[in-house]
Amino acid sequence: MDTASKVLVVGGVLNLAFGLLVGALLAGLRTRNPEAEHRYLLTAHKAGLQQGLMLLGLTWAAALSPLAAGAETLAAGLLAASTLFLNLAAVVNWALGVRDEFKARSPGLAVGGVSAALSVPGLAILAWGVFQGL
Repeated sequence: MDTASKVLVVGGVLNLAFGLLVGALLAGLRTRNPEAEHRYLLTAHKAGLQQGLMLLGLTWAAALSPLAAGAETLAAGLLAASTLFLNLAAVVNWALGVRDEFKARSPGLAVGGVSAALSVPGLAILAWGVFQGL
């Protein structure tokens, strides 16, 4: 398995673990107080699970890509890092009690912006490789 695929697999598994741990925390909080709102904690739970599956699925894209190993590894690293920042953004918003990150212009919104800045070039590189491999 090449380095890019390893980065995607490790990132995917870590995201799944994060999603499950946050889900356990969320279940505990909701069990104690079902009325409390935990919008961004739920977002973090779902994002971890979804991004984990996304990264694991992108190992197929890395396998199809004929790009140089360095370019593929850069793309995988950017994508894995972007998931870290997206998860962190949701946790920051939850910890600060943010109801709407856009209205509040919360620190979580800025952290989420870093995620977007990393994911777009990462996916663009990998997508270019996939189209080259077709």
